Amino acid sequence: MRKHLLVAAASLAFAAAIVTAPVLAQTDANKGDTTKTTQRQKMKDCAAKWKEEKATKNVSGRDAYRAFMKDCLKS
Repeated sequence: MRKHLLVAAASLAFAAAIVTAPVLAQTDANKGDTTKTTQRQKMKDCAAKWKEEKATKNVSGRDAYRAFMKDCLKS
């Protein structure tokens, strides 16, 4: 009898962990992690600056893009 109760309790604990894990993940994501949003904003700003750079200086290519983004993201 105890063995059955132990198995049932373990099963319920496992099921509860599976059900609550997505809920906890959603609340962690909604805490407002500013580092992710700051980095995303910086990437958007640098992408806009790259478009201007390409148009004015008539540059293109992966190496030019990488060099530009390296400098832009540092500042």
